[in-house]
Amino acid sequence: MPDAVDSNVNALLDRSMRRPNKNAARRKNNALLTLTDMIFLRYDSEGRSKTGTIIVEYEYSSSNCSINYLNVQYSDPQLSRHVEGNPRVLRNIDSYLRNKLLKLEHKFSYF
Repeated sequence: MPDAVDSNVNALLDRSMRRPNKNAARRKNNALLTLTDMIFLRYDSEGRSKTGTIIVEYEYSSSNCSINYLNVQYSDPQLSRHVEGNPRVLRNIDSYLRNKLLKLEHKFSYF
């Protein structure tokens, strides 16, 4: 069953257990986090395998699991063309960041 808000405790309650889920209540009030991540990527350019670096600065909101990209820097222009010109690569990078953030959030929820 869905969670319900108990205004006396200011936390979400699981209807089946009737215990406050304080992590869920805390997550709801989280502000945006500004993070920077470095991604190493191997790609093909002119028939040769190359390696490049992408530095991504973004804001993450755990309350609605959204990422707002602020700045992206590429180690070389060929890598920029490879990433920006390929929607599949863009989706993979976004997926990688989201999975990484969810794993971190899951680890910290046990503290």
